[in-house]
Amino acid sequence: MNHLKFAADFEGLDESQGRCCSVVLTRREADSQVASIRLRSRYDITGEIFHFEMSLKRRLLNSISNAFSRPELDFDFLLNEKNLDLIKENIRCRKGIGDIDAVHRLWKQIQDYSGKPKQSEQEYQSLWDKLYKEAMLIPNLCHPSVAKGNFLNAHVIRFFGEKRKDDNLETAETIAKAWKALYNPLNACGERSYAFIGPLADMELALLDYVSSVLEQKGFLPIVVPDIVHESIPEGCGLQQRSEKDILYRLRDYSDFCLSGTSEMGLSSLVSGRVFGYDELPLKLKALSRCFRPEIATNAAESKLYRVHEFNKVEMFVICNENESDLQLDELVEVQTSIFSSLGLHCRLLDMPSEELGASAARKFDIEAWMPGRKMFGEVSSASNCTDYQARRLSIKYRDSNGVEKFAHTCNATAVATTRTLIALLETYQDERKRLLALPDDILQRMPKTRSWTISLHKAVDINTSRSTS
Repeated sequence: MNHLKFAADFEGLDESQGRCCSVVLTRREADSQVASIRLRSRYDITGEIFHFEMSLKRRLLNSISNAFSRPELDFDFLLNEKNLDLIKENIRCRKGIGDIDAVHRLWKQIQDYSGKPKQSEQEYQSLWDKLYKEAMLIPNLCHPSVAKGNFLNAHVIRFFGEKRKDDNLETAETIAKAWKALYNPLNACGERSYAFIGPLADMELALLDYVSSVLEQKGFLPIVVPDIVHESIPEGCGLQQRSEKDILYRLRDYSDFCLSGTSEMGLSSLVSGRVFGYDELPLKLKALSRCFRPEIATNAAESKLYRVHEFNKVEMFVICNENESDLQLDELVEVQTSIFSSLGLHCRLLDMPSEELGASAARKFDIEAWMPGRKMFGEVSSASNCTDYQARRLSIKYRDSNGVEKFAHTCNATAVATTRTLIALLETYQDERKRLLALPDDILQRMPKTRSWTISLHKAVDINTSRSTS
């Protein structure tokens, strides 16, 4: 049995144990009396050696735990006065999240603190914490091609697939319930929770298997990721709390941990702290996972299966060098369009405007499928180029052809999210008797030809309500 071995030398922390000190001061850090400690670590996984080196910003040697959580943000860019107008305009175009003026004010206070030994060390440390907290909120710079504004400014690149124009078509939920294949357990999350029975469960499994096989042929490495991650991972991925309502489900007794909203988080935790060789990139990963999201529907069309609290999704994740991320994003979109084209769905590909981008994305493409029962286009997939935004926060690096360490770029894309894709399939392929006219061959051949069993379920009852009335 092969074991994962982890060996780390904190150089300079304990000379009695034979460890030596390696402290590096930059000019800016020297002015602020901030040390840079290098943590050298070695992973030995099944005989393969991976080395990585992380520079940890901090002032005192006894602050290692705090320093380890601080990412290597691009302060040379953020604190350059010449970039202020560019950063402010970028923030304004992206819903105004982030305050670059606060970052500069805090940096000035830190500089003014130098040479004042009587001041509280705790207060000084607090300034650094506030600086990083504000700097983490500054969004990625938009790609030059990104339009400014809200969804109305999204650019339709192209339509593909034949559009079904029949009137009086049923919604996916109506069709599935006529089959007795969809149930909403009220003692879970009501209409936001669901159970697929028989043919609908078969369709979901067939869809997941088909998409996974497509990605396998495209060279994506399959990964099984955890559904529980530390809160630092979503933060490193660029997920930001913008209101009082939680954007993640947290564990009650372990509030620092949360349920993953996408396998991008689990994949990010896997590669965090790694330095890849030049020849290892681009690294293409795929993962199937359950996604948990405390979302709220904004209208009737987005209720029920369209916007649920948990669903299955196959995610693509690519790590590459800084010169390849635009190309990798285009390739991810090509994979997505080929999948939805093969499913016979009518879709449109959108280049999303600035207000529709998450904090980490420099550019994002969405694919929306026509859902004729709902008479609307619904988002079924997206793809983003995050440049070095996530890599800096998660310390994902590579060595170039000259052996120089640089931050990698990351891209991510949804290959399939099953609930919305099933909505589009059921509503597109239905007939007047709430049956399916046909299904794509790639799905049909993966479904059982016959079933020898049936299942009958009583209507779910909210157990809390029944107890209160008894």
